[in-house]
Amino acid sequence: MKKLISLIFLFIVIQSFGQKNIFKKGLITQKNYYTEINFDFISEKIIIPVVIENKTYRFLLDTGAPNLISAKLQKAIKTTSIKSINVKDASNKQNSLEVVSIPQITLGNVTFKNCPALVDKSMGNLIFDCFEIDGFIGSNMLQKSIVQIDLKDKVIRLTDTKKKLTLNKKNATKLYLIGGQKSPYIWINLKGETNAREQLLIDTGMKGFYDLSLKNFGILQKNNIFKINNEGYGSKSIGLFGAADNRKHYRVIADTFKINNTIFKNVVTETTNDNNSRIGSEILKYGMVTIDFLSKKFYFKSYKTTIDLQEKVLGFSPTIINNKLVVGIVWDDELEKEISFGDEIIKLNTLDVSSTPLCDFITSKALYNKNDTIELTTKNSEGIIKTVIVKKIIPK
Repeated sequence: MKKLISLIFLFIVIQSFGQKNIFKKGLITQKNYYTEINFDFISEKIIIPVVIENKTYRFLLDTGAPNLISAKLQKAIKTTSIKSINVKDASNKQNSLEVVSIPQITLGNVTFKNCPALVDKSMGNLIFDCFEIDGFIGSNMLQKSIVQIDLKDKVIRLTDTKKKLTLNKKNATKLYLIGGQKSPYIWINLKGETNAREQLLIDTGMKGFYDLSLKNFGILQKNNIFKINNEGYGSKSIGLFGAADNRKHYRVIADTFKINNTIFKNVVTETTNDNNSRIGSEILKYGMVTIDFLSKKFYFKSYKTTIDLQEKVLGFSPTIINNKLVVGIVWDDELEKEISFGDEIIKLNTLDVSSTPLCDFITSKALYNKNDTIELTTKNSEGIIKTVIVKKIIPK
């Protein structure tokens, strides 16, 4: 289920179609390979060991992005600069980033050569700092492999031979590889007052189950696919180039959400500024995922055929601005009379936010929201401090 804090979306798309061939490069030296890679699952982030120049680094497995490395790692290893290109992040903000080639990257016992990667040269990137990672392994590096993610055993199985995995065609659907980075998409079925289909990005770098883009919401809601629970104005997501712009957003409920043969009921989600809707890494809690880039198939072996995701939610969503935890979007009309976008959150129950490392909220170390009621203390732009009681409710 979504936690109180659901932020840090780092989906990166290539801005210029003229650059799309850059991310097709990169060779795997082995054939008929199979390897198993143990991973850590921290706040729904898949962290894997990666070997470069005989040294092990920590990388995030992110099928919603191309390869990305920190500026610190670039200085520590040999790379060859290719060029700079324009990219967009999850919040639709854009900037220019350098693309470099890494001579060799090893995952398990599989070696990849001449791997293209973007370089993040921003200062104080929260996802690098809080999860203590050095980069992302993205979909462009996986495009010639089959990737199976097994959360129960916390293992990733990487192969180019389908027979080395146990797969059932009944659990499969067609996979679409889009753009230069070969981003993996599938179609899912939705049911509200009518039936509809939506194409989603399989984004293992995203926390949560389902993010609905404002663009897709506008199209689907013409046929009343979702129940609108609340509306709010503000921002809650953060991309590579900063916080998303303030906009009107919606908290909605999908009565039925179907992936392959598995039905999810009462799916609560909130709209985002991104052009793409996404399925995130929370899906791994409900079944085994296999992304077959080679045969363009997506397998989901669920533990149950029907899963009810009904949950209690708070009347606001937080975000981070200027390295401070603040109110992002206020969903509840009554709560909106008390707090507003940008109000600094200074206390949660008895937890002093100012003396708590910001990373503890991002990595879910600060577990303060187990109860259905939270005592929230905020400070607005005029310095006025206010304490309110916020209760979780089941959206209807």
